[in-house]
Amino acid sequence: MSSFGTLVERFVAQELDDSVRSILKDAIDERMRSGNVLLRELELNCFDVSLDFEKGTVTLQDVLSSGENSFLDMSMRDFFSACGLN
Repeated sequence: MSSFGTLVERFVAQELDDSVRSILKDAIDERMRSGNVLLRELELNCFDVSLDFEKGTVTLQDVLSSGENSFLDMSMRDFFSACGLN
């Protein structure tokens, strides 16, 4: 399995709940209200999530792991789809 699938699947299984979905939705809503919002960084329990609205990318990092498979850059579209936010 690719590191993309593995890391995103771990994020969804370990971190994503209604509270985290709400935090992500709030960040998206904030961006929609103001074009000045370019970046949001979220420090969650097991993962850090960096939303780069200017580039349209998300960096997902498993803070409990290290090495090559502990972080991933992906499109916002793919990340939001995996989180059920589209």
